[in-house]
Amino acid sequence: METKNCPYCSEEILKQAKKCKFCGEYIDEELRKERKQETVNEKPKEIVVTQKSSGLMTFLIILVIIILIGIITGL
Repeated sequence: METKNCPYCSEEILKQAKKCKFCGEYIDEELRKERKQETVNEKPKEIVVTQKSSGLMTFLIILVIIILIGIITGL
């Protein structure tokens, strides 16, 4: 099978490839234009921000448990 280098990442791909299996870029100009048009028409995705639990809080809870165990056992 004949191969060529991807014009975007320079990896070796099949000559008849329409999309690079390494970088994901479309080699075929028609598909490239279609994909670009699809992304222009897509609604922007919502960004959801979640608050992570504090590592300090976890440390303090573990420390309190250790101190309580020490008080209970009389150490």
